[in-house]
Order: sequence, then structure tokens, then C-alpha cells
Amino acid sequence: MRFCPKDGGIMLPTKKDDKEVLRCKKCGYEEPLDRKAKKAYQIKENKTKSGKVLTTSVVSEREGRKREDDEWEQEREEYYKEVGLDLLRDELEGSEESDEE
Repeated sequence: MRFCPKDGGIMLPTKKDDKEVLRCKKCGYEEPLDRKAKKAYQIKENKTKSGKVLTTSVVSEREGRKREDDEWEQEREEYYKEVGLDLLRDELEGSEESDEE
């Protein structure tokens, strides 16, 4: 990659009058594109044979993971505990409001 000698901007290859030149993005300064610079600005793409993405572990199984009875029971307990705490909180807030009146 080359930089502009005037203001230090990046010189990019462009076509002008059927010739390739390096042009500064900031000030527009131009200079001819030589073989060495042309080779430095070429982009190469590496392709794999199959084009597939390789992973290192299985993310999930096709059928999905089956939950055990213990897990369902624990989830139910947590749900009922939350519901009970919400009801208790609502009841306590209601009794505090009636006490204030």
C-alpha cells in the first residue's frame, strides 16, 4: 500500500483514460501504477474444496434434548414459588394501603 507524498492519504488504483494510476483519496494526487504496485494491490481469494463450514462440536441433536422428570418438577416448584411470592407481595401491599387510610 502506498501513501500520498503530499498529505499522507491512501493511494488507490483507478483507471484514467484507459490507463491505471494511483490516486490519493484526500487530495486527488495521481502517479502512474507500476508493476510492483499493481501486484501489491491484487486481491486473492482462498476457496475450500467443499465450501462447507467446519465446526468443532455438535450444537444440538436432531430430535432435541429430552427433559428429565426431575427437571420438570424443579421448574414447576420455581414457578409456583414465584406465583406465591407475587400473591403474598400483592396482599401485603393491599393491607398496607388499607392501614394508611
